[in-house]
Amino acid sequence: MFRSLALALVLVACGHAQQSVSLYEAGDYAGAAKAADDGLAQHPKDDGLWQMRVRAALAQGDGLGLARSYHAYRAMRGDDDKDLVREIAIATLEAGLASPSAKMKIVAIQAIEAAELQDLADSVAQKMEDKDDRVVAAAAIAILRGGYVQAPEVAAQLLASENAEARAIIVDGLGKKAGILAADDLEKAATDPDPRVRRIAIRWLGQMKDQNAVALLTRRMRDPDEAVRAASATALARIGIGNLESLGTQALKDRALAVRLAGIDLLVAAKRTDRLIQVAESDTDPMVAAEAAIAAKRSDLAIAAVQKAAQAELWTMRAGAANLATRAFGRDNAKPFLLGLVEDKDLAVRLSAARALAHAGDKTTAIAVFTAALADPDKMLAAAQDLASVGDARGITLLDETARDPKSTPDTRSAAVAAHRGARRITGGLVAALADQSGLVRVEAAAVLLALAK
Repeated sequence: MFRSLALALVLVACGHAQQSVSLYEAGDYAGAAKAADDGLAQHPKDDGLWQMRVRAALAQGDGLGLARSYHAYRAMRGDDDKDLVREIAIATLEAGLASPSAKMKIVAIQAIEAAELQDLADSVAQKMEDKDDRVVAAAAIAILRGGYVQAPEVAAQLLASENAEARAIIVDGLGKKAGILAADDLEKAATDPDPRVRRIAIRWLGQMKDQNAVALLTRRMRDPDEAVRAASATALARIGIGNLESLGTQALKDRALAVRLAGIDLLVAAKRTDRLIQVAESDTDPMVAAEAAIAAKRSDLAIAAVQKAAQAELWTMRAGAANLATRAFGRDNAKPFLLGLVEDKDLAVRLSAARALAHAGDKTTAIAVFTAALADPDKMLAAAQDLASVGDARGITLLDETARDPKSTPDTRSAAVAAHRGARRITGGLVAALADQSGLVRVEAAAVLLALAK
């Protein structure tokens, strides 16, 4: 794989550079690394030599060397070499396509699709012959509009796959790429035996405002799965026709909070402000009451409901109060309320309040909460991402170190890699994850790097 990397380099005319390239192409990656190091001792600002050093470290699977090399290279340049990052990420995804792991192949295919890597389209197309329907589905959707005539046929066949995950991939892809042209297939999928497939199909029917699906969606309002009921109510509100007030009343009586909140959307679509005010004044669930009041533009009722939620026994209710505070109080007026919640006994509530404060402009308080949360193993990475999002270097450093920490579990390293998306920063640790022992960590890192290197 690494021998096939594009070596489109503008190298200085020095023996070390030429030697490094020659050794690399011959498969002597350790020799290539040494030649690059020798050259850098004399030409420390040569981009081509640094690029070879990074490539050689990756080819050897030397995560530590890769992290150090890229960190030093970036420090020398003053910014990221996005062309190099894309090159090595693409090579990693190409290797992922050849993995025996279905999950790795799916992640690689979807990353290739997201990055629109046309050079790998043929390799993806070959995966439509895979033994796992999930891989076949991911491949067919990835190249659905790429001129591969067999892809639509394969996608259509997989709507009847015995594998529910494969059907879900196809339904989501059709909704995203075919839109209203796939309405008939999506309407059929809305009655699929698996609730995940039904939920995805219904979401897309709502997104495309398929008026022909109103009767179907109305029936799905009584689906045994609460997520399907919520999706149906939201879809009906988006479409905006039918007996919306009656449907909203039905949804507000549901036992699931997500469905009741979708009921508010239905009353909004029905333009029944009077009913919204009634719900805001009388609903026993402060979250539902708050959403109704906000929709009705009654700040007095919204504030009262949010204050009630902040006193609830359930931490999820108090965290919800933090999330709604800015909408209820207004950006500036919410700060005193949020400052009270950053003293909550539950860390999850304090973090929710800190995030709201950060968005409201009080980064100092937010950073203090995020920093304290670094001591909690379960919240550490989320807090690091929060810190990184407000420009605090401690967050970036922790994500960097965790992504390449061999003592961490693969799941932890993968989570650290994924958190780089929110941090919007390429680090040496993220690049080093391309050489991780776990294939899933490698392809996840490649996907994140391609997203950040656009």
